[in-house]
This record gives sequence, structure tokens and C-alpha cells, in this order.
Amino acid sequence: MFKLLTGEERQKVAHEYAMRRAIVILFALIMVLVAGIVGLLPSYVLSNARQNEALERTRTIDSSGERGDESGLQAWLVEIDRKLRVLSPALDTDRPSDFIEKILDERTTSVSITGFSLLRVKDKITLSVSGVALDRQTLIAFENRINSSGYFSEVTLPISNLAKDRNIDFQIKFLPTSPTQTP
Repeated sequence: MFKLLTGEERQKVAHEYAMRRAIVILFALIMVLVAGIVGLLPSYVLSNARQNEALERTRTIDSSGERGDESGLQAWLVEIDRKLRVLSPALDTDRPSDFIEKILDERTTSVSITGFSLLRVKDKITLSVSGVALDRQTLIAFENRINSSGYFSEVTLPISNLAKDRNIDFQIKFLPTSPTQTP
């Protein structure tokens, strides 16, 4: 039918089709925009409200009177930092846990250990073990095992500890050997 029209009529019809096509495209674009606005507007409103609420909370916290406690918190932080530096592994050169473990490895079932002590004077460390031995032979054997272990030197067991026959309270003092001398 389009072919039966004259040139002028064809132009009018083509122009009308183009106008209708433009109107349909514009209408579809408007519908997409309306659907987008309807779909995104609630989340925009909610996020904007949350942002305003967070800003208001921040302003409230900033304007509160808790600024006077900063010096107390700073002192606490300095104290905790000092304690952490004391616990630094670089400062732990004595290793008392190693000393305790080596002594417990040398003990027998008839010797019960009641206490350990570590005394450091300048660069000299004195170790001490106290406990109860079942009899003299057990105590002497324990002293010999410590002495022959190679981990300790100058093992001293006072003679007064050997005065009793049974359930002997003892305290043995000794020095750790240097790490280069350990077996």
C-alpha cells in the first residue's frame, strides 16, 4: 500500500511513522526511568537516613564530655606498653622453664620437688631446688644425676640435709653451665 502513494504522500507517511516511533521510544524511556526511580528511591531514602543518623551520633560523641579521661587512657596505654616490653623475648635470656624441665628430667620417683628458685646477681645466675627425698641414698643419687647431667656446675648439697634417715628436706644450689658447654 505504501508503494501506491505519491512522493509527497510517502514523505508525510514516513514522517508520521518516524514521529510515532520517536514517541514510542520516548515513552519506553520514560517508563524505564520511572521504574528505576520507583525501584531505587526507597533504598536511597533509607541509606540517606542511616548516613544522617551516623553523622549525628558522631557529632554527639565528639561533643560529649568524655575528653577528660584521655590522660587516664594514655597512662594505661603507656603502662601496658611497658609491660609488653618487659615480656619481650629478647629480654628472656635465662629461660627458667628450661631449668625446671632439666631438673624434672633428672628426678626419680622417690624425690618430690617442692620449689624452684632462680637468683640473678649481675651476670651470675644461681639456681636452687628444694624438696623432700625418701632416704639419703635417693638424695645423693639425685645430686649425682644433676652433677653428671652436664647442664649444671657447682652443685652444692649441704651436709645438714643428710642428718635424717627418712623424709629428708633438702635444698640443692647450683649454677647453670654456659650454652657452649652443654652436651
